[in-house]
Amino acid sequence: MKICIVSHSYPFFAGDWRSNFIASLAEAYAETGNDLTVFTPFFFGEQRKNAATGKVKIIEYKYLPFESMHRIGYGKSMKNDTKISKSTILLTPFLLITGIIKLAGLLKREKYDFLHCHWAIPNTLIAVGARWLAHSDTKILTSFPGSDVTVIRNTGLLGKILAGIIAKSDYMSCNSSDLKEELVKSDIKPEKIDYVIYGVDDYKIKYSAEKRKITREKLAINDDTILLLMIGRFVPKKGFSTAFRALKYIVERHKNVKLAVVGDGNLKKEYVEILKQDKTSGHVIFTGYIVANELVDYYSATDIFLMPSEKNPPDGLNTVVPEAMACGRPIVASNAGGNDLVVFDGFNG
Repeated sequence: MKICIVSHSYPFFAGDWRSNFIASLAEAYAETGNDLTVFTPFFFGEQRKNAATGKVKIIEYKYLPFESMHRIGYGKSMKNDTKISKSTILLTPFLLITGIIKLAGLLKREKYDFLHCHWAIPNTLIAVGARWLAHSDTKILTSFPGSDVTVIRNTGLLGKILAGIIAKSDYMSCNSSDLKEELVKSDIKPEKIDYVIYGVDDYKIKYSAEKRKITREKLAINDDTILLLMIGRFVPKKGFSTAFRALKYIVERHKNVKLAVVGDGNLKKEYVEILKQDKTSGHVIFTGYIVANELVDYYSATDIFLMPSEKNPPDGLNTVVPEAMACGRPIVASNAGGNDLVVFDGFNG
């Protein structure tokens, strides 16, 4: 089949954590014999370095005359995944119009069997417009990772109009019951939305005793220490503040507990202040961001993986959860953010 992934975010290099779950999907499509293209906007300040295998063709498009103006995507479009930035509001019309025209040209030339859109806003809007402009019968599959649903929910009547356009997709999927509930509130029929999580390659992501030993030594963690792990951007919907506040109750009962936190973001100062007030700073290790292909080292090193997602704003299942499961780690997670699709109380978490 000829497939085109439409996304405004795609990794720039091997190990880039940004939207690496989409790169994994693209490579899986290609490795199973499909002709795979990724259609994505140019982003200023980044240089693409063999982000995917040679079987994946990447087409970047520019939507404004100056490269420095290209700033949509890659975690820059929304503030803390709750509000659209002012620059994004100004740039989006140019992205939509240019994306529609250029994708329509691709549809006429390439005759794709289907377009797989990630983040309905802006990508399904582009796909629906391009299909109409090209007079194409190409199918459209829309996957909702999360922040797109927040935009629909928070934009009132405009959100309802956008949802009506997005509903022209032939297939829709999301990876969280919270997301589906919000989409149904926007008048998208529930029977049109299936639960499909972003998959994990358990041949590449698996437990390693050697990596466990090396990583725990690097973190100065001895064998008797219980190591907890959280991974993600520091935004409210990940719920990290809940885990930090709970830590003081954990260490009261288990002095030999450490929490490793992989990621970064604007909320770090808030997190550090919580730990300072609770006198638990000595139990937390902030690693910053690490390349995606080294995450397996931390999964192997940890004893329990935490995913304390919030319901508001709604989030999809974070791929770090099934990745930790692929390494045999027990999961402690909230009943939100798609965790309920894979974590079953008393069985695997």
